[in-house]
Parts: sequence; C-alpha cells; structure tokens
Amino acid sequence: MIKPRCPLDGGKLIEVNGNTACESCNTIFPKVELANGRHVLDLRCLDRPTEVTLTFTIPQTPLQSGQVDRFGAATNADFRHPSREKIRKLYGTKLQKEFLYYIDTLLDRAGTAAVLDLGCGSGGNKKYLESIGFQNVISVDYMAPGAEYLVDAHRLPFAPGTFDLVLTTATLEHFYNPYIAFKEISRVLKHGGILLASGSFWESWHGNSCFHFTPGGLDLLCRSAGLELIDLWPGWGFIPSVASHALGLGRFKRVTYLLQGLFDFTVSILLGRDASKRHKFKTGGSFGLCAQKPETT
Repeated sequence: MIKPRCPLDGGKLIEVNGNTACESCNTIFPKVELANGRHVLDLRCLDRPTEVTLTFTIPQTPLQSGQVDRFGAATNADFRHPSREKIRKLYGTKLQKEFLYYIDTLLDRAGTAAVLDLGCGSGGNKKYLESIGFQNVISVDYMAPGAEYLVDAHRLPFAPGTFDLVLTTATLEHFYNPYIAFKEISRVLKHGGILLASGSFWESWHGNSCFHFTPGGLDLLCRSAGLELIDLWPGWGFIPSVASHALGLGRFKRVTYLLQGLFDFTVSILLGRDASKRHKFKTGGSFGLCAQKPETT
C-alpha cells in the first residue's frame, strides 16, 4: 500500500495525539472537509514556502510543426476500446482513445502497477482503472471531491520512484509553475514509468488556468524534467473549441465536431494527409502526451 510522505522534507507521516504529523520536521497536517462531506488529509502545506532549483540552458529548440510525423502511434492504433461517451456515462471520466491505448498497454505489462491520478476531479479515472484490473490507484487533487489526499502538484507527498504511471488529464494549464510540476512528476515516477497528460491550448482562460500549451511547449517541459516524449496528439479541434469558448456555442458542440471532421477531411483531400496532420497539431484545442522516464543504465 502506498503511503504519502511529508511534502516539505519527505519525512515519514505518523499519528501524534490524533493528528497526522511529519516525524522529522513536526509539521502537522489537518483534515479538510470536501464538498461531498468526506474528510481527507490536507498535504498542500498552504502558505509554506519551498525553495526549488531549476537548471536550464538557453537557447532551447522546441518541437517544430514539421516534426510531428513521428507521432500518432496511439491515434492510429487498431484496438478494441469503449467509446469516450460510454466511459463518461459509466465512470464520469473523459479519457480519449490515446489514453486508453497506453493504459491498456501498461495493464498488459503490469496489472499491479502503481498509478497516481493527479488532478482526479470526481474520481472517475480511478473508477475506470479499477474496473479494468488496476489494483493500486491513488487519486489526489488540490480540492476536488474525488481526492484521497489534497496535494500541491509542485511538491508531491510521495517518495521518489513510487509510481509506474502518473495520469493527469485536463490539468496542465492549471499548474502555476509547470516546470516545477513536471520535475515533481518525474521524481515520483519509477525508471521506465509513464506520464499520460493533457492540457488546453485554444480553450478560454478558465478557473485558475495559468498556461495554455503548444506541442513545442510540452516537448520542452518533458525534456526539462528528464522525460522522453513518446507520443503526442491533438484533442478537440479549433472549430468546436473556438465555437464553445469564444462564441458561447457549447450547446451546438455536436454540430461543431461534425464541421471539424468535414474541415479535416477537406484539408486531407486537397493537401494530403501529412498536411492535415500538421494542421491539427498547429490548431488543436488541447493536446495529450505520453512521456517516459528513461530506464536506468
């Protein structure tokens, strides 16, 4: 069973007079009531500063639009999987085909894999993962009702090399320092472990979203954290995204998806499949990625 550690110094958490505290720094962690009435351990360390060192060089060379030909393994894969609509109805999650593909690959390789669902929302991802055989899934969030622990993605309360998979969907734009968050994700991943993540590009500024990402930016984030970008894919297209977020036409989403499909088909016919693919990467409403922490040498 995976147990959290102190997010400040990595110390062991112990019970002291009915409270949870760090054995080494003596920080006491309270329990917080969520919207659904559950009480969970708050490991966010609100208002507690942390010093982090980031090392980088300039200039960097981000991924260019003409370099996307190597991506598409999951998008083009022919494998049986439930539809996104069915999964959303049953489990309350919006996992795309590409996520399902890599989750299925990991399940075949290691059904007992340790999984961190970071930014779990209502907990739908965990429900789905457990339904297909994963037995060791931890759901965490900053404040959502599905969380087992409240955490800050920039100082995760877990030991290095804990997880085989970190799954974080529709969250990247909410990291207030994505370089630090990716560094933390890499730290808690095992060598050979996988990151499956997604974030917005064309969506409107929403909630506490801070950064919206291009494929080039996602590539830089992975490299900065020592992760190898294995695959990348665009989410919903620019037509439904702009229609919903700029024009307020969300109720016509089904129509805008059909228009997007027609646009993509037309570009493919007129300019070729490669040109259509590059256009999708230039204008996707969101992007998903699969990255891997290298095996030990």
